[in-house]
Amino acid sequence: MLTAQITLDAALRDIDSEKERYRFQAAANLAPALLEQLGKPGPRWRATTEHARGPAVREALLGVLHEDEPAPLRGTAAVGLGTLGEPAVLDATEAWLESTDDDEASAYLRESALLASTYLGRAALEAGAALEAHEVIQRVRDRVERALRAEAAELRFQAATALVELGDAEAEPVLVDALRRETHPDVRQGLVDALAYLDPPGDAACEVLEALVAGPDGHESIGFDAAVTLAAARRPSARPRLLQSLAVRHQRDRALEALAALGGGTPAEVEPVHRLARQVWLPAITRVRAAYALARMVPPGSGDNPGLTMLRRLRWHPRPAVREAVRDAFANLETLGPPPSADG
Repeated sequence: MLTAQITLDAALRDIDSEKERYRFQAAANLAPALLEQLGKPGPRWRATTEHARGPAVREALLGVLHEDEPAPLRGTAAVGLGTLGEPAVLDATEAWLESTDDDEASAYLRESALLASTYLGRAALEAGAALEAHEVIQRVRDRVERALRAEAAELRFQAATALVELGDAEAEPVLVDALRRETHPDVRQGLVDALAYLDPPGDAACEVLEALVAGPDGHESIGFDAAVTLAAARRPSARPRLLQSLAVRHQRDRALEALAALGGGTPAEVEPVHRLARQVWLPAITRVRAAYALARMVPPGSGDNPGLTMLRRLRWHPRPAVREAVRDAFANLETLGPPPSADG
């Protein structure tokens, strides 16, 4: 939850201002200001019932959802209601999601409706066993899954992350099916990002990501992101794509971290990591990551581990951030234990 920029009293006053910018500021601050007074983070289920001014906040936000109000004001108010765990926001915004208009105002309202629904769903999950909360959770999940099939690409993109944020055990098969049928590049990227939040990604998610890495998009940035997620799931199929990314400056550090998580590797796969660790002109943090990955990739019983040797040298680097990175690397090595074999 963001900190309120004005007080609760000021927000309740300004929501009726004749100046639109004051009304917008009020709508954006009513929920944060109320939650600050409660001393509770949002989203929070039915937060308006916990404060004497809560009913006034609820009515103020509901009061600006009418279609004659500006779209930014309506959307902001809806998100506030979702943050406060107010179920009435679902019925109030249903028509926004059904709209197929492609103007900017309609797109804003669609995205606001889905964001408000997601916040409401998260608040309901926190509420526990309340029957009404369970019913709301199901309505929100149904809404998000419908959004994954919406005509508007921006809504499909948003729905991918929303489904994971709801902590839904059924999110994986839904996201996998969506990725298999999706053709819009931005939405496909959003689905891959959403699958990365699964802890851990299951077999179905890994299979669709492996198909992506092996397909035409495998050499694009989406293929790299898919490989990073596969490495987190300890899938050796990620290793070739990650090794390719060592030559791409803005992907190199993430690739090294993923290779370290994956561990193992043949001598030919270990060599490019070893080469990076020896390059003194690279940023020191990159060399730490390369040395750590090398330490994880060299199998036990291979003699002195060159990755460990390089980490010991970097332990005395003049920059504190580098020394801290080395300490983290040694701690991780102790926690993870011996690296796996080259075939996983």
